[in-house]
Amino acid sequence: FCLFRSDVWPSGKRVSKFHRLPVHDIVSLVSSALSFMSEASAPKKASPQLPAGKKVAVDIFSGFCSGIAVTVVGHPFETLKVRLQTQPSGPNQIYSGLWDCIQKTLKWEGPTGFYKGVTAPLAGQLFFRSLLFFSVGESTRQISKLTGRVRLTPWEYAIGGSIAWSVATLIECPLQLASSQMQVDIVRQKTVPGYVPKYRGVFDFFRQTIRDRGLFGIYQGVAPHLMRNVFGGAFHFGVFEKMRDWFAQLHGVPVSQVSFWENMTAGAVGGVFFWSVTYPIDVVKSAIQADATNPAERKYNGTLDAARKLFAEGGWRRFTRGYSACLLRAVPANAVLLTTATVVRDWGYKLIAE
Repeated sequence: FCLFRSDVWPSGKRVSKFHRLPVHDIVSLVSSALSFMSEASAPKKASPQLPAGKKVAVDIFSGFCSGIAVTVVGHPFETLKVRLQTQPSGPNQIYSGLWDCIQKTLKWEGPTGFYKGVTAPLAGQLFFRSLLFFSVGESTRQISKLTGRVRLTPWEYAIGGSIAWSVATLIECPLQLASSQMQVDIVRQKTVPGYVPKYRGVFDFFRQTIRDRGLFGIYQGVAPHLMRNVFGGAFHFGVFEKMRDWFAQLHGVPVSQVSFWENMTAGAVGGVFFWSVTYPIDVVKSAIQADATNPAERKYNGTLDAARKLFAEGGWRRFTRGYSACLLRAVPANAVLLTTATVVRDWGYKLIAE
């Protein structure tokens, strides 16, 4: 088209009439046109893709590493949170607040008291976090296929996070039930004269519960647990990726080049949103999971009944008990969790691409 507008033909010869155009110029034009059309219609070569199986393995390994990191950092805060959430109300209240809980734990059990029952959570976290990051990797890959985008929007990462956390509930619920039951057992040993521990350890808890209540017995409190994870998971990953996008835009770099400390900040903010949005339902979940495993001895008859009775104990403030301990845990634990998983995943993807 530009040749006709400039009136210059391939031979460099200007013409005013078509019949003066040399034959070799016509051949050159036709040849060029056919070559252009052939290139335009040829299928584009797909950019090399990382093997799906290897990406899954990297996702699982990143979750494995993050599980170790988050347990080391977060378990002491989880211990405090559960003890504050599940203690009796009124005159039988054991701890007056977070600092009192820290002091009594040190007095009664020493520094190792903050890591009571850590063996099963550590083993469980390896499976739980591996499943979590496998699920978020797979869900975001499927969303990417549907949208045609490699880098998803924060809303799409939120959907992937919600799906992933929902799936991970299958492992997390039994682990947190065991943790709650063990914490309650420890508190009773210290406050009830002559109390004989019901369980010798976490594995004994699982053995007794499955024997007496069946497999569904270890899913006590699964309804509020799933509710927490559906909503919390969306904020967890959605806010994390939004923060990473913001840092990348701030510096004018790809998201993959966001610094270590910016990833830590994004992870901390994602964790704060997760717990701030879902904390009231987490209080209900913890109360149900700290209740008796025998239905005939339970104080709460389901999620709504638990919420009603907790409200009767202390109004809306009852649903904020232990929140300060939770936030103290949320900041470092989620900073370490999401940064470890992201760094290991990016390193793994780069390694298998070479």
